[in-house]
Amino acid sequence: MEIVTSNVSLPRLMKVNSENWNIQMKALLESQDGWEAVQKGFVEPTTIAGYIAAQNKTLKEIRLKDKAALYMLFRAVNESGFENIVSATTSKEA
Repeated sequence: MEIVTSNVSLPRLMKVNSENWNIQMKALLESQDGWEAVQKGFVEPTTIAGYIAAQNKTLKEIRLKDKAALYMLFRAVNESGFENIVSATTSKEA
């Protein structure tokens, strides 16, 4: 996923725009191939012993998508929203 957040201003979640924010964030995350990570969630495996190279590559890609989506969500909320999600470790949790 190529992160566009440095080039694009993210919609900011506020009390009065939650429906529009949801639509915009979903579209943004879909455009960055990160919506699936938010929707399905990501669970870090307890061990990767025995993984073949292709499995390691897939895990790395999924992890990157989830962390990029989490970062976008962190940036797209106001301070009180951030306080609510700061302990999230996955985009779905946020």
